[in-house]
Amino acid sequence: MSFFGVVKKVILWSYERGSWQYDILCVLILAFIFLTPGRLFDERLRVDDAQQRTYVRSADLAMSNVYTNLHDLLTATVSQKYQRKVAVKRFEIDSDLDGNIRGYRVWFDRE
Repeated sequence: MSFFGVVKKVILWSYERGSWQYDILCVLILAFIFLTPGRLFDERLRVDDAQQRTYVRSADLAMSNVYTNLHDLLTATVSQKYQRKVAVKRFEIDSDLDGNIRGYRVWFDRE
């Protein structure tokens, strides 16, 4: 049997149940499932190495008249928290069911 004939049988799963070829295919599938690290498939963990995420509570914001917008205020607060200069890439508002702001999810890069 040619190489392409074997590949065709594997792709089309045309081996009889109970044959040694069928058992090998099952073992390969189970090995892939249990031996492949989960982090390869977890989209939540796919963030650039330099990019980080944090949570800032509303009470932790350094209220000051110096900052004219929320982006600058979050940048200053996160920079102070990590004691290094950061660049905020994006943020999301976290609010309760009544619409009260509890805090902010902030994504940032180190500078």
